[in-house]
Amino acid sequence: MMKNYFILLLIFSLVITIAAQDTRQRELAILEKNVDLYKAGKYEKAEQNFNLIIDRLPNSVFITINYLMWAKSKYKLQDYRAALKISQDFISLFPESEYTDDMLLVQGNTYYRLNRFETGVQSWLRALALSDNDLMIQKLGYQITKTIRAKFDQVTFERLNAQQESADARMLFQIALAENELQQGSKGKTEQIIRRALHDFPDSKFIHRAEVLLTGEEEQPSDLSLGLLLPLSGSNEKIGTEIKEGFDFAFQEYVQQTNSGLKLIVVDYGDELITAIRSYKQLARNKGVLAVLGPVENDISAACAAVSAYENLPIISPTATESDLDQLTDKFFQLNSSVAFRAEYLARYAIDSLKLKRFATFAPLDNYFIKMVAKFAENVQHNGGEIVDQEWYYPGDQDVNKPFMNLKRIGLRLAFADSVRKIKPTLRQDQVDSLYKKYQESEEEKIRESNVKIDSADIAVKSIDGIFIPIFKQDLKFIAPQLAYSNIQAQYIGNGDWYDPDELKKNKNYINGLIFIADGYYNEESWDFKKFRNDYRMSTKKTPTIYNILGYDCCRYMLQALKDTKDPKSRTAYLQSLRAQGKYDGLYRSIKINDDYCNINLRLLKYIFGQIIPLN
Repeated sequence: MMKNYFILLLIFSLVITIAAQDTRQRELAILEKNVDLYKAGKYEKAEQNFNLIIDRLPNSVFITINYLMWAKSKYKLQDYRAALKISQDFISLFPESEYTDDMLLVQGNTYYRLNRFETGVQSWLRALALSDNDLMIQKLGYQITKTIRAKFDQVTFERLNAQQESADARMLFQIALAENELQQGSKGKTEQIIRRALHDFPDSKFIHRAEVLLTGEEEQPSDLSLGLLLPLSGSNEKIGTEIKEGFDFAFQEYVQQTNSGLKLIVVDYGDELITAIRSYKQLARNKGVLAVLGPVENDISAACAAVSAYENLPIISPTATESDLDQLTDKFFQLNSSVAFRAEYLARYAIDSLKLKRFATFAPLDNYFIKMVAKFAENVQHNGGEIVDQEWYYPGDQDVNKPFMNLKRIGLRLAFADSVRKIKPTLRQDQVDSLYKKYQESEEEKIRESNVKIDSADIAVKSIDGIFIPIFKQDLKFIAPQLAYSNIQAQYIGNGDWYDPDELKKNKNYINGLIFIADGYYNEESWDFKKFRNDYRMSTKKTPTIYNILGYDCCRYMLQALKDTKDPKSRTAYLQSLRAQGKYDGLYRSIKINDDYCNINLRLLKYIFGQIIPLN
């Protein structure tokens, strides 16, 4: 009897264990799905799902990570009050959680966005004390010193500095003080502060960063260089190679004109993130390298930006479009505008200048475009506009008739609703829907009785003011005819991939009036451009591409900063010169760097009667 009892107990325990494992697997699958939504930029949906799990499964083994992701989603949605409340609740409910440092980082970022800089630094310092992740530690250290330098007056600095007990916190305050002195040109005071800090806090996690301040400019190399960190093989080989060719052309012009001994170091990282980071660190160890151009991809740029936080080597990306990279470092410069800024710019222009109110969107189902469309929609709604529909297509899919027809059906429904409400403005939506259904049935009956075939392309839709239609460049040739065929008579607004003069010309009958945003514009009739093109053809035996021109502009921008540098052999002086540069006008791209070290100069272009016309 006793034996049977123990067997039953064992079986029961196994059943409970298996059930628990199944539950864990289901909850993990849900979590991973919601995290994927977050990574794809679908923050509103992700926020709702994380909140739902917390509400329905309060005893889940993944409850703390759901809280963290809920707060991060709220932060991304710019709902800072809610993000702050979630972080405070989390710290109260789960003080021993392994994610407390991550939540304190979110909390600090949120305080910063609410202009509560002192409280933000205090949250970051608490996160720093808990974290054992080296990358996160260096990121926190950078954010703390950046905020101290930019947002604290002397009284606040001295008061908070006196309150610190940990070696890491006290070292960061001294680093911030030293960096201010260095920026003002006082190398003697910088050295004095850092030597004392190294003596007083020998166990700090920021020893290397302090040592860079102390020793980074002591060696005066004889061979000064600029670095190129580009994909010269792999999937982005064409882009990297053409940027290099344009950069090299400008570089050789400079060397010949100035008889300079400046060198060029070229590194290929292919498609490999680790290779890019390793190569950047090797360039940083070469004291002769003043700055690096590259990488071109968002993810590799972000990784190198994080590393640059504790390397004293400026890094300049010609093409990165990721937002908030300034939160990782103050040594990373984006000569391209961020996706978020472009979308905001377009939305403001459409509402303020074009006076459009009702919008739809049509875009490829891709993470990059999901983020762009989300930011565009957010800004339209924030400025009083309306998003009535969002349609998606798979990249490379040449048959996009179905989503356009979906959009057209919504346009027809809106046109009917507008006309009905002119007569009876008080009608509820369900009443309008009922009337529309009856109207459709009546029209279908008329068509059957008359036996007349109607081509939907003959029916114009005018009820949508603007359609945001960002695309991949290779999709232009089959998207453009669909705009005409759908006969939706709205203002079409696009991204920079519409900037393909040859394809625009082939499709000029379909897209007259299209407005699109681009990171630059080159006037083929200008004397400067004609001279460059002729010189480039003579030298290279080929006509310059857009990426050749981009590389040329990037090189001249970097050389202009070198020309203005007070101490041409100092990285720190060159970094200060980059930060201080005013607007730079290149052949294609004009560059004006904001406080986030990101280019905010964009061009609005209109394609009309076969011509590309700049609007700004």
